[in-house]
Amino acid sequence: MSSTKPAATARTPTLHVATAPQDTPGQPAPATQTTQTTQAITAAQRQQAYRQRSKRAVTQAIGAEAHASRVTLLALLGRDLALLGDETASSRHSAARNSARRVINALVTRYDINLEGQDRT
Repeated sequence: MSSTKPAATARTPTLHVATAPQDTPGQPAPATQTTQTTQAITAAQRQQAYRQRSKRAVTQAIGAEAHASRVTLLALLGRDLALLGDETASSRHSAARNSARRVINALVTRYDINLEGQDRT
């Protein structure tokens, strides 16, 4: 007989978050023994943690573009280009322009991109 459930192709590990011990009414928490229970985190919590790591990586890549990952460089370039397109933030345009220039230089150097003499057919 065939199963109606699709076969799983890959397994993702379950991430767990430690929770604080629960105090029961009328009984104080044990002072010498700590108990920890694990609770699986939700997809929303996992996504939020991913976004926080991505934002932190972009912030840390400013000034150190040569060592940043490709995804981080592209996110930083997108942020800089969005800032350059914002007319209300004209006071920060020179900083964004310099940052975008550093990111583009890092990408050109890393991936050996030839910007001059390209065939435009």
